[in-house]
Amino acid sequence: AVAAAQPALLRQCCAVLSARLRQLQGGLALQKRLVDCVISLLARGVVAPVMEALGEVASSSAADFSLARHVALRLLAVVAPPYAPPFAASLLALLRQPRLKEAFGASFGEASQAASRQRQPLVETVRHIGAEHPPLKEGAAAWLFEMGVADTSE
Repeated sequence: AVAAAQPALLRQCCAVLSARLRQLQGGLALQKRLVDCVISLLARGVVAPVMEALGEVASSSAADFSLARHVALRLLAVVAPPYAPPFAASLLALLRQPRLKEAFGASFGEASQAASRQRQPLVETVRHIGAEHPPLKEGAAAWLFEMGVADTSE
Protein backbone atom coordinates (compact mmCIF):
# COMPACT_ATOMS: atom_id res chain seq x y z
CA ALA A 1 0.00 0.00 0.00
CA VAL A 2 2.87 2.39 0.77
CA ALA A 3 4.42 1.71 -2.63
CA ALA A 4 1.16 2.56 -4.39
CA ALA A 5 0.54 5.72 -2.38
CA GLN A 6 4.15 6.95 -2.37
CA PRO A 7 5.95 6.03 -5.62
CA ALA A 8 9.06 7.90 -4.46
CA LEU A 9 9.48 5.29 -1.74
CA LEU A 10 9.46 2.24 -4.02
CA ARG A 11 13.15 1.44 -3.64
CA GLN A 12 12.98 1.91 0.12
CA CYS A 13 9.95 -0.41 0.29
CA CYS A 14 11.88 -2.99 -1.69
CA ALA A 15 14.88 -2.63 0.63
CA VAL A 16 12.76 -3.10 3.76
CA LEU A 17 10.85 -6.08 2.36
CA SER A 18 14.02 -7.66 0.98
CA ALA A 19 15.85 -7.28 4.28
CA ARG A 20 12.98 -8.95 6.13
CA LEU A 21 12.76 -11.69 3.51
CA ARG A 22 16.51 -12.41 3.75
CA GLN A 23 16.07 -13.22 7.44
CA LEU A 24 13.83 -16.17 6.48
CA GLN A 25 12.01 -16.00 9.80
CA GLY A 26 8.37 -15.82 10.77
CA GLY A 27 6.96 -18.96 9.25
CA LEU A 28 6.40 -20.09 5.71
CA ALA A 29 3.11 -18.21 5.23
CA LEU A 30 4.75 -14.89 6.15
CA GLN A 31 7.75 -15.62 3.92
CA LYS A 32 5.47 -16.36 0.97
CA ARG A 33 3.51 -13.16 1.62
CA LEU A 34 6.77 -11.19 1.66
CA VAL A 35 7.75 -12.78 -1.66
CA ASP A 36 4.39 -11.73 -3.10
CA CYS A 37 4.90 -8.16 -1.87
CA VAL A 38 8.41 -7.98 -3.32
CA ILE A 39 7.18 -9.37 -6.66
CA SER A 40 4.39 -6.77 -6.75
CA LEU A 41 7.09 -4.10 -6.91
CA LEU A 42 8.10 -5.39 -10.36
CA ALA A 43 4.93 -3.90 -11.82
CA ARG A 44 6.01 -0.54 -10.42
CA GLY A 45 9.39 -0.68 -12.13
CA VAL A 46 11.66 -1.86 -9.32
CA VAL A 47 13.28 -4.63 -11.34
CA ALA A 48 16.96 -5.07 -10.45
CA PRO A 49 16.55 -4.93 -6.65
CA VAL A 50 13.56 -7.29 -6.81
CA MET A 51 15.41 -9.82 -8.95
CA GLU A 52 18.40 -9.60 -6.63
CA ALA A 53 16.25 -10.22 -3.56
CA LEU A 54 14.43 -13.13 -5.19
CA GLY A 55 17.73 -14.62 -6.33
CA GLU A 56 19.03 -14.52 -2.78
CA VAL A 57 15.94 -16.28 -1.46
CA ALA A 58 15.99 -18.87 -4.25
CA SER A 59 19.65 -19.64 -3.60
CA SER A 60 19.51 -19.70 0.19
CA SER A 61 20.12 -23.08 1.74
CA ALA A 62 17.94 -21.89 4.62
CA ALA A 63 14.94 -21.45 2.33
CA ASP A 64 12.31 -24.16 2.39
CA PHE A 65 11.88 -25.91 -0.97
CA SER A 66 8.26 -24.80 -1.14
CA LEU A 67 9.39 -21.16 -0.69
CA ALA A 68 11.91 -21.55 -3.52
CA ARG A 69 9.18 -22.99 -5.76
CA HIS A 70 6.84 -20.19 -4.69
CA VAL A 71 9.42 -17.59 -5.74
CA ALA A 72 9.75 -19.06 -9.24
CA LEU A 73 6.08 -19.78 -9.86
CA ARG A 74 4.81 -16.43 -8.56
CA LEU A 75 7.43 -14.54 -10.52
CA LEU A 76 6.56 -16.38 -13.73
CA ALA A 77 2.87 -15.72 -13.08
CA VAL A 78 3.40 -11.96 -13.24
CA VAL A 79 5.98 -11.57 -16.02
CA ALA A 80 5.51 -12.30 -19.70
CA PRO A 81 7.58 -12.13 -22.86
CA PRO A 82 9.01 -10.32 -24.61
CA TYR A 83 11.72 -9.94 -21.99
CA ALA A 84 14.34 -7.22 -22.20
CA PRO A 85 17.79 -8.81 -22.52
CA PRO A 86 18.97 -7.75 -19.03
CA PHE A 87 15.76 -9.07 -17.45
CA ALA A 88 15.98 -12.33 -19.44
CA ALA A 89 19.54 -12.80 -18.19
CA SER A 90 18.58 -12.19 -14.56
CA LEU A 91 15.52 -14.44 -14.86
CA LEU A 92 17.57 -17.29 -16.34
CA ALA A 93 20.22 -16.80 -13.63
CA LEU A 94 17.52 -17.05 -10.97
CA LEU A 95 16.03 -20.20 -12.51
CA ARG A 96 19.51 -21.77 -12.74
CA GLN A 97 20.11 -21.42 -9.00
CA PRO A 98 21.07 -24.89 -7.73
CA ARG A 99 18.70 -24.62 -4.76
CA LEU A 100 15.79 -23.76 -7.03
CA LYS A 101 16.60 -26.62 -9.40
CA GLU A 102 16.82 -28.90 -6.39
CA ALA A 103 13.43 -27.67 -5.16
CA PHE A 104 11.87 -28.62 -8.48
CA GLY A 105 14.01 -31.75 -8.84
CA ALA A 106 11.59 -34.12 -7.14
CA SER A 107 8.76 -32.80 -9.27
CA PHE A 108 10.77 -33.22 -12.45
CA GLY A 109 11.41 -36.86 -11.64
CA GLU A 110 7.73 -37.58 -11.14
CA ALA A 111 5.57 -38.64 -14.02
CA SER A 112 2.37 -37.24 -12.52
CA GLN A 113 0.26 -34.69 -14.33
CA ALA A 114 0.48 -32.37 -11.31
CA ALA A 115 4.29 -32.35 -11.46
CA SER A 116 4.17 -31.74 -15.18
CA ARG A 117 1.80 -28.80 -14.73
CA GLN A 118 4.00 -27.33 -11.99
CA ARG A 119 7.13 -27.34 -14.12
CA GLN A 120 5.49 -26.16 -17.36
CA PRO A 121 5.84 -22.38 -16.75
CA LEU A 122 9.55 -22.81 -16.04
CA VAL A 123 10.15 -24.96 -19.11
CA GLU A 124 8.22 -22.56 -21.38
CA THR A 125 10.06 -19.54 -19.99
CA VAL A 126 13.50 -21.09 -20.35
CA ARG A 127 12.73 -22.26 -23.89
CA HIS A 128 11.53 -18.76 -24.79
CA ILE A 129 14.64 -17.14 -23.33
CA GLY A 130 16.87 -19.54 -25.27
CA ALA A 131 15.00 -18.92 -28.52
CA GLU A 132 14.69 -15.14 -28.25
CA HIS A 133 18.05 -14.25 -26.70
CA PRO A 134 20.92 -15.94 -28.59
CA PRO A 135 23.56 -15.01 -25.99
CA LEU A 136 21.51 -16.94 -23.41
CA LYS A 137 20.75 -19.97 -25.58
CA GLU A 138 23.58 -22.06 -24.14
CA GLY A 139 22.50 -21.38 -20.54
CA ALA A 140 18.88 -22.18 -21.37
CA ALA A 141 19.86 -25.43 -23.08
CA ALA A 142 22.02 -26.35 -20.07
CA TRP A 143 19.08 -25.75 -17.71
CA LEU A 144 16.79 -27.92 -19.83
CA PHE A 145 19.42 -30.68 -19.96
CA GLU A 146 20.09 -30.52 -16.21
CA MET A 147 16.41 -30.82 -15.50
CA GLY A 148 15.95 -33.73 -17.92
CA VAL A 149 13.73 -31.81 -20.33
CA ALA A 150 14.14 -32.14 -24.08
CA ASP A 151 15.31 -28.95 -25.79
CA THR A 152 12.92 -28.55 -28.73
CA SER A 153 14.25 -25.17 -29.85
CA GLU A 154 16.34 -26.59 -32.66
